[in-house]
Amino acid sequence: MPLAIASTVAVCLWIVLWSIGIGGFDGLLVSVLVVLLVGGIRALGAFIPSKRRGAGRPGAPQGGW
Repeated sequence: MPLAIASTVAVCLWIVLWSIGIGGFDGLLVSVLVVLLVGGIRALGAFIPSKRRGAGRPGAPQGGW
């Protein structure tokens, strides 16, 4: 869901930037950057220890990779 919201916001941002005179391609690059940042944060969020399934549960497997 966060990626869908970020995509919608990025498209709106692209339209606004294009309408105020910034080049269409430059605005598109900013929009792509927003989507990639959200996607990267979302993907890396799986490696945060507090977000893992079973974290803090007694007897839950502990470990890294």
